[in-house]
Amino acid sequence: MTEYQPYPSEGPEPVYQPGSNRGPRPSAVDTALKLIWAGIALGVISALLTFVYLDDLVDAALENADATMELSESAARGGAIASVIFGLVVGVGLMVLVAVFIGKGANWARIVFTVLGVLSVLGVLLTLTNPSGPVILLILSLVQVILTIAAIVLLFKSESSAWFKSA
Repeated sequence: MTEYQPYPSEGPEPVYQPGSNRGPRPSAVDTALKLIWAGIALGVISALLTFVYLDDLVDAALENADATMELSESAARGGAIASVIFGLVVGVGLMVLVAVFIGKGANWARIVFTVLGVLSVLGVLLTLTNPSGPVILLILSLVQVILTIAAIVLLFKSESSAWFKSA
């Protein structure tokens, strides 16, 4: 005689998790994430190169200083170092956080990345109006802008938007 089991013996039913019905991540989002991570890596490289070219950046800041504004070399050096550290801690940290949540399908992260990306593009365009400092840093900035624009386009393709909205 076999015993009747009222419940399956495989274990408890899986718990519902939000976003589990969205399906696999589209290839456009995967590619956008790779571009975002490449941009983050370029940001770290740019920050490290800033320390290598610190003297050139200080000289450029002193040359571009308004005659009415007295800028000392130590103030220019301190400002450059502070901006690099701020950029590394806040900028790169925020981009890593946003990239992780984009990978999880958070629509807010896609929007935050877009806003930050547009601000970044505008900042680089303003830099191009009066370029100063080492050319390598300008080139890295331009490459980052291209990666950012491409990632934003991929994140807003129709299949990407459908995936983000299916949460």
